[in-house]
Amino acid sequence: MNSQANADLKRDSAEANAMPLLLLPGTVCDERLFAPLLAALNHPDISVLPMTGARTTQDLAVKLLAMAPERFALLGFSLGGIVALEMAALAPERIAGLALIDTTARPDPEANAGMRRAAVDKARGEGMGGYILDSWDRLVSPENAANEKLRETILAMAVDAGAGVLADQSEVAICRADSRPRLGAIRVPTLILAGADEQVCPLAAHEELAAGIAGARYFIIPKAGHFSPLENPAAVARHVSDWLDWTTEKLSIEPSQTQGAEMSDATSNPKTKGASPVAVENVLQVERHDYPDLAPTNRPRSQSLNGFDDIYTDIVDYIIRCTHKIWDERDIGLIYTHYTHNCVLYGTTGTIYNREDVVRDTIQRLVSFPERRGMGTQVIWNGDDKDGFYTSHLVTGSGRHTQYGHLGQPTGRPFVSRTIADCMIFENKIYREWVVADTMAIIQQLGLDPHHFAMKTAKAKFDAGLISLDIGENRRFLGQTPPNEKADTSLAHNDIEAQTIEMLHEVFTKRMFGRIAQDYAPNAQYHGPLMKELYGQAAIIHQHLGLIGSLPDASFEVQHVASNPCEEGGTKVAVRWLMEGHHLGYGILGTLGDPTGKRVQVMGMSHYHWKNGKIVDEWNVYDELSLLVQVKLGQLAADAGAAQ
Repeated sequence: MNSQANADLKRDSAEANAMPLLLLPGTVCDERLFAPLLAALNHPDISVLPMTGARTTQDLAVKLLAMAPERFALLGFSLGGIVALEMAALAPERIAGLALIDTTARPDPEANAGMRRAAVDKARGEGMGGYILDSWDRLVSPENAANEKLRETILAMAVDAGAGVLADQSEVAICRADSRPRLGAIRVPTLILAGADEQVCPLAAHEELAAGIAGARYFIIPKAGHFSPLENPAAVARHVSDWLDWTTEKLSIEPSQTQGAEMSDATSNPKTKGASPVAVENVLQVERHDYPDLAPTNRPRSQSLNGFDDIYTDIVDYIIRCTHKIWDERDIGLIYTHYTHNCVLYGTTGTIYNREDVVRDTIQRLVSFPERRGMGTQVIWNGDDKDGFYTSHLVTGSGRHTQYGHLGQPTGRPFVSRTIADCMIFENKIYREWVVADTMAIIQQLGLDPHHFAMKTAKAKFDAGLISLDIGENRRFLGQTPPNEKADTSLAHNDIEAQTIEMLHEVFTKRMFGRIAQDYAPNAQYHGPLMKELYGQAAIIHQHLGLIGSLPDASFEVQHVASNPCEEGGTKVAVRWLMEGHHLGYGILGTLGDPTGKRVQVMGMSHYHWKNGKIVDEWNVYDELSLLVQVKLGQLAADAGAAQ
């Protein structure tokens, strides 16, 4: 059989086995609402069901279930999402996956009934055009308010539906139940999307959906209001496509579920290749849980972890528990079972290329700080056990300097510092790690001279043959051209990650520091190096402006980005980044002194908490001591050259 025939056979097989996808439009909407989505999706069995013929939510759900195939994936927009939740409550065994777009699980406020019925009466007398135009500014993003084609499409759907359909659908909305208590029973792959400028169904309602449905994936669609499928169809289609793949994957690895009444909570055997993972991931988050909750003794496995030790229930449990056991319980030997023999660990003052050196380095650090405790502050992750996991782990460390070690004579002083460690993990072993520890914060709190310690470190590196290589132009821009207008967002997995990369490009590459006032909440908090805790846009602008001020020619490159919906609401995004430039100016890096012209590299990691379209918290970790070491190393190299 030739390759074309094989491809045709695979395509035919996929189409024959494709899960039917049913789409439920919103009030006075029809298939035109989903036209851009249908054009973008490569799915052979999609139907748009009519949201007519009933005046209560339950009656409409029963009617639609009678029209639906035995088992299907279900996507609902606005009122369609409300009815989709009712269908999921009535027939959970028939729904393989659930997507909810610009909708709510809340009941209709009592005051709305009169307003809805008055709007119906007005539409009967004056026509449907007014029904849409009176609410236009609430229906779409301000960026799309002047889009005539969008306006024409939405108006045409409303006019064709007519006041009679509006009356029936208004009663469906009025009578709807409070679905929030029922969210915990949903055990299928669930996608939740909301326009960033959503005003009809508030973002807080979408956050309730995401928090209430175990394993739900929640994304905010930029440049969209209530009509995100028409305002930003490319972004919606990308997420829906991923959700369909997720749903298909869950069905393929849990074939028995297709006839069952509910997705199984059965755990898998992590030592068995090909073992079936649980149907829906329910990975713990760090912020609201105490350590015993994050490293439980009796919690069933909530995520597929084939190849991982039996004790771990999900990837957050893995990184929190093994870090605690190695650093707090001093079971340093676990490194042999949790790192590969040839692991590479990238630090801010050097790189380690094998497991034995990781063991040695861990021991030496604990010698100086025998009372050290590292508290997991948050873990942002992506990936799976098939392709590997990536975690970004923010740790707040504390202790006292009570023994002689790499920092010299003990001072007896306490310290608190932040570290972020990014790990690549496969089958229980870390094979690559990046660590940014705020060593300068520790040096200052212990009362040590950072210049003495930096020169000692630089001298050891210089004596080993290392020098700072000045590569000249760093390609932030070419010759006389300005920086690139647009950011490269190819690393982003979703829109909030793309928005974060775009913001960083504007600030650090284009030097448009005013973007901070656009993307940060007025009361945003900045948790920075040297344990700085600052508040407000002005303070945050000053910090980032000051970093560039010290290295005014620096380039900025994002190396990795990951994100997770947050139990506190919104989304947390982790970014690993690199700056390269020369110490040519004055800024917040005061310990570097007067400009030296020396080339330095800054490896940093930042966590951002986006909520309601704004950054409300930033955790920024880079090590000023590393920069000082690089400056000292450059001076040693220059002095040696002058002496020759």
